[in-house]
Amino acid sequence: MLSQSRLSESQIYIESERWQCSFGWGEPVKLGMVLEAVDLSSSGGDFSYVIEASLIPQLECLDGEILEEARAEGLAGAEEMLRYAYECYGGVPVNIDALQPAKASCGMSSFVAESSIDTVVSGTGEVTESRHFQDLGEAISFARDFYAVYAPIIFGFIDVILDNPLRAGGTGWDRIRQMARK
Repeated sequence: MLSQSRLSESQIYIESERWQCSFGWGEPVKLGMVLEAVDLSSSGGDFSYVIEASLIPQLECLDGEILEEARAEGLAGAEEMLRYAYECYGGVPVNIDALQPAKASCGMSSFVAESSIDTVVSGTGEVTESRHFQDLGEAISFARDFYAVYAPIIFGFIDVILDNPLRAGGTGWDRIRQMARK
């Protein structure tokens, strides 16, 4: 079953008992996903919000040192600790728009939130289409009601996602290994 919680005004966390990856030894690491609304403009212009998605270990699978660091900061709740782990250690980025490309949408997405479709060129030259939202509320609403519904699809090819290199170096496997309980 999929569960959702709010980490902050701009962040939603989703997880399922079935979402996991395995390193080939030991227990599998259960994973969750942070969906964060990010404002790309400094002036707060129209349709400046996008949703960034990242995978992190579920709370029960987070490294004890990360949890201790969060407690030392005075954080105690599950949402606070997950937010701390995500904001301090990052996650494995996922192109959530690739699950159902913006222009190939079934039309249902237009009932969820007001959005605009723009082409984005990444630092590696990869061209993708992504949805842009007019405000934080629309972005979070879409993340909760649309992206969260499609998120389980990525676990059908989680190995491919974790094999991708990260900008900071290493792969998604390395990031999850760094954040997971030893």
